[in-house]
Amino acid sequence: MRFSAGELETRRPLWIALSDLYLDTVPDWNRIAGQCARSPFSIAELQRILFDEVHPVVHANLWSVAGVWQGFDEDWLVASIVARRRRPLFRLPWPEDRRYPWRKLKPLIIALRRHPERES
Repeated sequence: MRFSAGELETRRPLWIALSDLYLDTVPDWNRIAGQCARSPFSIAELQRILFDEVHPVVHANLWSVAGVWQGFDEDWLVASIVARRRRPLFRLPWPEDRRYPWRKLKPLIIALRRHPERES
C-alpha cells in the first residue's frame, strides 16, 4: 500500500495501538480505544485500518504457540504494513462488526468521542 509521509505519521500510532489486540496478553482496551478516538479517522476508516492494514500482518500471532506478548517491533510492524501491495482479497462471510476485536473496540471509541473527558 502507498502512504504519504503525512498518512504514515497519522497511521503509525494507530497501527502500533491496534497491533496490541493481537498480542498473547489481555489488551488495554481503554488505551487502544483512546488512541483511535483521538485520531482523525471515522469509525468506518478505523475499521478498515484494523482489518485491511493491521490484521493481515499480525493475525497469525494469535495462533502461534509461542506468540509475541510484549509488543511487536514498531519498525517491523510499520514496514510490514507498508510493504503490503494490496488490500485483502478475501473477506470472511460474516459482518466485520461482529468480529473480535472490533465488536468490543468500536463501542469504546464511540463512547470516548462522545465524552472525551472519560479517557484516562
